[in-house]
Amino acid sequence: MIAFKGVSKDNTNRLGQGRIVYEVGNTYKTDRSKTVNSGFHCCENIFECLSYYDIERDKFLMVEAGGSIDEDDQERIACTEMKVLEELSMPRIAAEGMKYIIEHPERDKWVQSYKGVEVAKDKAYAEYIAIARGRDPKAAAEQGGYIGFLIETPGRKHIIQCGLKKVDGNNILPGIYYRLRSNGIVEVAL
Repeated sequence: MIAFKGVSKDNTNRLGQGRIVYEVGNTYKTDRSKTVNSGFHCCENIFECLSYYDIERDKFLMVEAGGSIDEDDQERIACTEMKVLEELSMPRIAAEGMKYIIEHPERDKWVQSYKGVEVAKDKAYAEYIAIARGRDPKAAAEQGGYIGFLIETPGRKHIIQCGLKKVDGNNILPGIYYRLRSNGIVEVAL
């Protein structure tokens, strides 16, 4: 199962028992897995990792969780085997979060807000990643951040169109709201 793990800048876990340095390509094994108690911990939704790690100062990894897997109702996973597949960049974090919402459109817990990241209904603003979901969503972020759009089918929760753009200061300006249209991303007229 593909999942996500937050780690400190030195690739170590800040929580849990013992210090482990997680390196891309390595597989780690332990004897038991019980969420919040034992095993290697990760989350199915990358944005859930932001409950424990900070987007500005920490790193985020894509992992393959295996062996004995224990999950709780808060989207946390504990496993006895974890292979580190890759370290994710900021746009990949945004894209993986959007992918999760697209694959699980009916889940109630998709609205989330953390330091520097917001995933919201209709309108989102954040420093690093702002993702808005709805029939005509709008989003804004700071310079160097990313804005994402998830357009729903009228009357349903299924996503029919999505888009992600970097706030580059030229084509997409910081602090300005944008919407996704068939001809691209357009500024919201106030």
